[in-house]
Amino acid sequence: MLYSYGRHHSILTSATSHEQDQQLSRSNHRLYRYNHEPVSSNLLSRDISSILILLFFLFLLIISLSQILVVHTSRYGANFSAMQKIQEELKQMDESMEAILRDNVLPIDKWRLLFQIQAYLFRFELLFDTFNNDSNLMINEIANKNINQAKTNISMKKLLKPLLNKSDKLLLQQNNSDHLTNHIKRVQNQLTALIDKDKNYQWNDHKTKHKDLNSNFHKRKKNYCQEEPRDLRGRFLDENSTFPNVSLYEIETNYSNVKSGGQWSPPHCIARHRVAIIIPYRDRYEHLVTLLYYLHPIFQRQELDYKIYVSEQTGNGTYNKAVLMNAAFIYAYSEYDFQCFVFHDVDLIPEDDRNMYSCPIFPRHMSVAVDEMNYKLTYEELIGGVFNIRPDHFLTVNGYSNLYWGWGAEDDDLYYRLKELSIKVIRPPATIARYKMLAHTKRVPSVWNKRAKLLYSAAKRYAWDGVSSARYNLTSAIAYPLFTHLLVDVGLPPPGFS
Repeated sequence: MLYSYGRHHSILTSATSHEQDQQLSRSNHRLYRYNHEPVSSNLLSRDISSILILLFFLFLLIISLSQILVVHTSRYGANFSAMQKIQEELKQMDESMEAILRDNVLPIDKWRLLFQIQAYLFRFELLFDTFNNDSNLMINEIANKNINQAKTNISMKKLLKPLLNKSDKLLLQQNNSDHLTNHIKRVQNQLTALIDKDKNYQWNDHKTKHKDLNSNFHKRKKNYCQEEPRDLRGRFLDENSTFPNVSLYEIETNYSNVKSGGQWSPPHCIARHRVAIIIPYRDRYEHLVTLLYYLHPIFQRQELDYKIYVSEQTGNGTYNKAVLMNAAFIYAYSEYDFQCFVFHDVDLIPEDDRNMYSCPIFPRHMSVAVDEMNYKLTYEELIGGVFNIRPDHFLTVNGYSNLYWGWGAEDDDLYYRLKELSIKVIRPPATIARYKMLAHTKRVPSVWNKRAKLLYSAAKRYAWDGVSSARYNLTSAIAYPLFTHLLVDVGLPPPGFS
């Protein structure tokens, strides 16, 4: 009993002490909550240091963001203004192309007919000028076709009447375009003038010479050259080869067999291929001399009937390589019956003379492997550098686009034209089609947005933008010993194309 009482008393005592402790803690809590005095100075100092560190890092973040914003504004702000300018120029490009379409541009099929008539007229004029200057040379030319024809009278009216009839038919089809009508009538006037000039021309005044010519013709008759020339040397340049320092006069002395204007044909056989070499050029005299040093012996070992044309742009205006090549094609085509045309960059030197410059069935991209590109073809559409094409294919795609002012992309445009008309491009093996690029300062390419816009519409523009619409002024055409120099004024670029 005593034990149970003591136990009960201890339990009550512990409960009472527990209640007292809770009341004391509540009172302390109330005192702490309503007391404005800091409980601990260590706690306050710890909070202030954390706040200062946070403010310091926040300040650094603001400074960094402001610096980034300044750099972004200076860099991309200028680019943004440049992009706005490009967009305005792209709109001007569209307006210029529409203006070209409204400028009575001849459709390519009708222009091609008139161009061929004009070319034949020019060749006839050269033919008769040569006859008047040297009748014996003309008789030899006729003898190669038919020796008995030299004894008959030749009527220019019979020769040119079919061309005149074609122009009449074309004139009847053009009822709404004064520009086209005037162009056709100008061709007809040339035809009529040439017919009237030689209306009573007689070629039977040389009967005394015909007997000697007839007897010597068969003695001097030449056969065609071999299909595979025998004097080819193969690879004559390698990665370690250096180019000689020669002058143009030294080359002229070494190749005195080249006729004036850069023309040569094999003396012992009839060439199987008649090739025109067109070199667009400006401010690359040393490169031109080096290229001529290598091209002439290569062409002679390949037994080609060739002629070299250097088409140079006058002035320091925006460069237009396509117009230079189109202008040279028109001049060369009117001058001689070439079977193919090779458009050759002035800074590419062939390494192997087995890379034939002869006339292929399909267009041939010849500069497949260039040392500057590690002797690899960088992309499939690449046909720039050295490109060989027949005149019928060139006229079918309307040549090069005249809208690429500045450097680059006119060759890619031609590839898309050929692809649109399903004209295959072939390439020789990369082990043979090797070229070394002469060192030079790279030109700044034209703005990519402009090039991309033109390339996107390349297949659609070929009918009205090309050799048929080339606008230029042929300032001079001079026959130098190793090449024919064409000085071409391409004018100013249309709005948006500069």
